[in-house]
Amino acid sequence: MKIPYGTSDIGQIRAEGLFYVDKTPFLPKLESAESGYRHLLFLRPRRFGKSTLVSLLEHYYDISRESQFDALFQGLWIHAHPTAERNRYLVLTLDFSTVATHGGPETLERTFFQSVRSRVRAFLLRYRELVPPLGDLYDALRDYQDADALIGEVLAVVSTTPYKLYLLVDEYDHFANRLLSGDSPDLYDRSIVERTGFVRTFYATIKSGTGPGAVGRMFITGVTPLMLGDLASGFNIVTNVSQHPELSTLAGFTRPDVERAVEEFMAARPELARLPGVGDQSALIDVLEQHYDGYRFSPKASDRVFNSDMVLYFLSQLQGMREYPADMLDRNVRTDYSQLQRIGVFSGAGAAERRGLLEHLMIEGGIESDLSQELDANSLSSNTQFLSLLYYLGMLTLGARSPDSALARLEIPNRVIRELQWEHLALMLKEHEHVTIDTRELEAVLHAMGVQGEIQPFLELFHGQVIRKLGLKDTRRLDEKSLKLMLMTFLSLSRMFHLLSEKEFAQGYCDLFLGASSRVPGARFSWLLELKYLKADARAAEVEAAFAKAQEQVEQYASDPDLLLLLLGNRQLKAGAIVFIGTKKVQFRPWPPPPGPKAKAKSAAARQPRARPRAKT
Repeated sequence: MKIPYGTSDIGQIRAEGLFYVDKTPFLPKLESAESGYRHLLFLRPRRFGKSTLVSLLEHYYDISRESQFDALFQGLWIHAHPTAERNRYLVLTLDFSTVATHGGPETLERTFFQSVRSRVRAFLLRYRELVPPLGDLYDALRDYQDADALIGEVLAVVSTTPYKLYLLVDEYDHFANRLLSGDSPDLYDRSIVERTGFVRTFYATIKSGTGPGAVGRMFITGVTPLMLGDLASGFNIVTNVSQHPELSTLAGFTRPDVERAVEEFMAARPELARLPGVGDQSALIDVLEQHYDGYRFSPKASDRVFNSDMVLYFLSQLQGMREYPADMLDRNVRTDYSQLQRIGVFSGAGAAERRGLLEHLMIEGGIESDLSQELDANSLSSNTQFLSLLYYLGMLTLGARSPDSALARLEIPNRVIRELQWEHLALMLKEHEHVTIDTRELEAVLHAMGVQGEIQPFLELFHGQVIRKLGLKDTRRLDEKSLKLMLMTFLSLSRMFHLLSEKEFAQGYCDLFLGASSRVPGARFSWLLELKYLKADARAAEVEAAFAKAQEQVEQYASDPDLLLLLLGNRQLKAGAIVFIGTKKVQFRPWPPPPGPKAKAKSAAARQPRARPRAKT
């Protein structure tokens, strides 16, 4: 198996025999005359296989590639079931990922035009022999200086021929998202939202081309519907099919896809099967599922999907390093997600409200909300719009809706996204509450916790650098829930542990379970912890009562051998109770408690070798 990580061109994938999940059974659905949809919008999070999908459409519908049909599609579903419109279009593919967003309005408009002109040039070269008027336009290409005039002329020429245009736009909102995430939100308003904005004018020109019939079909991909909503009536001809149940797995991998990928991957590399922790295919698939699965893009979808880019990243790392990657999240994806998530930061949404929503998500695992089909860059301060934005970015996904609720259930899809959410929450605490921890010190104390089984250094660091730095405002609203959240936020900054909150054990819910990561050499200890919070003036009797209650709960949870065995694997269990006393003290007592003085003396005496009587002389 050859891994197509970083490769989206379907021609290259097929020619080089790279691994490919067959998405051609969806082509008749996209082409269906019964649906009547001809201009489609398809939204998915970044790095989800959208560009490969666009390349598939380009190669399948391109009239100039008709002679390549067998070579490209032999062995795929569509080869035996071709549709009526196969190889019947002039295909123009636009990609706006190269538009520069931090050089001012002139640079933005110039690079937007350049991205259009470069794709139009390739289009004219491909079809000028088939459609001679396109050759004339190619000769006059230098005369055009703005994108809407150029695309307008292309559509005008095509309308005079017997051919139709299939317009593909990949990542239509890429540069807009970059503007909104911090490069220049005000430039977004001027270039897109305003009636005279050049982006709005460009799409209005495309809309006009659908009237005379020059544009036969259109397929647009993106991440959010933000820009589409702001284009308003200038481009209201597209149908958003992103949540249609029959297209829920159009991008991404299903579990059978991942099982096939792992099977082919391991069959081609038998040497990996002998490596400890790698050769068990079932365990490997479980790891992929925990970290990259869980996305559900339609309320009626039965299947959840994996992020395809992340799966391919994992396999490419496993191939090169011969072990699981140290960072389960592709750094390119981490950069994309972190940048996109900052749209909410610059949206005008209040920091306190955003923090509250994230805290609720991290503690409860999900939230109920309406899901907006359109987003407005100027109204993201509302909870519904902000949560909807997180859904489109891939930070949340659709869970099972409660039967008695009309609201959608939004959940964090998997482990790597949960880690990103923790990192974002830590960033918010740092930026808005001025609470931070030196990550080098944090790694050291968590190493002691996971490798040596010592928790006290971490508690001292957390108490000194977080709890004691909280202002009076935070102190007044300090409670067990907020302390647990901050504790988990800073635990998440290390890769030492996998965090579980409110995990069900023996008919109860444990405050914190920290599973030692298999990716950290020497990690031996997982932790089961119960937290209690008391006010600063708590009496000694109250402290003892809190510890007694917490120890009783820990003992109950630790009596669930089946679940502990499942969570621990080959790790050892450490357990205990943490009691915060205002901001003054944090105390820890292990479970099971050490024996008391009398029991210690008795135990020590029992261990002493009995003295032999002296021989008589």
